[in-house]
Amino acid sequence: MEQHRTDAERDLDELRDAVLDDWLTVTSNVTDALQAIQQTVSWRVTRPLRTAKLFSKKAKEVGVVPAGRLAAVEVARRLARR
Repeated sequence: MEQHRTDAERDLDELRDAVLDDWLTVTSNVTDALQAIQQTVSWRVTRPLRTAKLFSKKAKEVGVVPAGRLAAVEVARRLARR
């Protein structure tokens, strides 16, 4: 009976290692893809320009100080998701 338990534990360890290896592979692939996206023109130029345009529009609607506060809240929200 004790030998059977040892085999089960060994099987569990092997399964855990296989799942961990798969997770590391997927995470690595996602990280590589994200880095590739961050090097694109859209990520480095277009997105900041869209953000500046949105801020300008909000500043005209509600004023510079409230727009700055809204921007700070948005930045904090996005950083909290990481």
